[in-house]
Amino acid sequence: MSIRTWLATAFSLAIIVITLTAVNQYSPEETPDSEIIVPLIDKVPLTNEMSDFAGLEPVDSMVNRVMRSLRLTGATVAVVKDEKLVYAKGFGYADKENKVEVEPYHLFRIGSVSKLVTAIGVLKLVNDGELSLDDYVFGERGILKGKPYDNIKNRNIYQIKIKHLLNHTAGWSLITYGDPMFIPHKIHKMDNVKYPIEFDDVIRFVLKRHLPYRPGTRFEYSNFGYTLLGRVIEEVAGDDYEDWIKDEILSPNNIKNMKIAGSFEGDREKNEVKYYDNSPDNQILSFDGSGEKIYKPYGADDIEMLGPAGGWLATGIDLMRLLVLVDGYSKRYKDILSPDLIDKMVNGVGGIKRPLGWRSVSGEHWWRTGTLSGTSALLTRDVNGYSWVIIANTTPRRGGFPSTSRWAIREGIKLVQSWPSEDLFERSE
Repeated sequence: MSIRTWLATAFSLAIIVITLTAVNQYSPEETPDSEIIVPLIDKVPLTNEMSDFAGLEPVDSMVNRVMRSLRLTGATVAVVKDEKLVYAKGFGYADKENKVEVEPYHLFRIGSVSKLVTAIGVLKLVNDGELSLDDYVFGERGILKGKPYDNIKNRNIYQIKIKHLLNHTAGWSLITYGDPMFIPHKIHKMDNVKYPIEFDDVIRFVLKRHLPYRPGTRFEYSNFGYTLLGRVIEEVAGDDYEDWIKDEILSPNNIKNMKIAGSFEGDREKNEVKYYDNSPDNQILSFDGSGEKIYKPYGADDIEMLGPAGGWLATGIDLMRLLVLVDGYSKRYKDILSPDLIDKMVNGVGGIKRPLGWRSVSGEHWWRTGTLSGTSALLTRDVNGYSWVIIANTTPRRGGFPSTSRWAIREGIKLVQSWPSEDLFERSE
């Protein structure tokens, strides 16, 4: 090597050392003139292809078995493992007539899974010290005062507390006159109320009639009680129920698609599926008093009025995002409620140990069902770190959706040998 070549090589090495020293003299926090740029994964609507792996075929197979068995038009399924979204897929048709296949970004009515949304909202107010489970609902010492809450027939109504609405023990019974949220024509006739029937009309109809049971003594499922909890949230929060749930629960946790559904086919939102009712009695008079006999999924029920009890739209991914906030695991996502309130949600309060928001609980297995004409849903916080949801846009000709779906998805999960390492929550909008 010549002296000239040696000097050139030595000079080059010196330059490299000086450059590396300059680059490394600052830690990322100390970089003076610019921020460190970290590559980000673009947030996109998830598609079926993102969960289309050979190792996940057992879940595909078992869901397709449910589709065939119950003759479902379309469905969406999402699975969480240790609070990571590891599977999200659509099956069948979102719109059968136009051959639009279900993708994970499609919105579905979720029926009474909406009650879990409302329960979380109420318990968030309790968690923040703005409400108590033992607060009274009606009367001078209650939350709801004045019209339309002032024509109360039975004084036991003044004993109804927030916890009684949450666990369906307020004292109302469906055997008296039916479910007040689904009898607009009876309310019109019995109370001489003009169409369309508003929730204030329903409140007056219920409160001026007999309360069959003393609050806190008997479980009787009540859509009316959960719709009333929407009014409680509005009164305490000073905001519209839907807006408050979005602003305080959903949006801060990257749940951006959920909203209250419309009642008629013309009200369909962008990416909302169509609904199909295969039951024999799928024709009924429209709730709005038009006198028209309609196809039940579109006009049988006032979905907007039912909102807190059964009116929400969601994707399966939305519901998984919500569930990990109250699942008691907190491996990746901290629960938004205290451990004490999570315990009360699951194990109940008072003499009748019924869960709050959840439909039923068996040990570590918690679940919430949802049913409307054209909607079948099952949301599950399962054992061994799994949670999952299935929502269909179909009322089967015969029942069995919860039991058939639960068995099939659990069997599919058991057969998966290895789940993807990627967390699809980090990919999805």
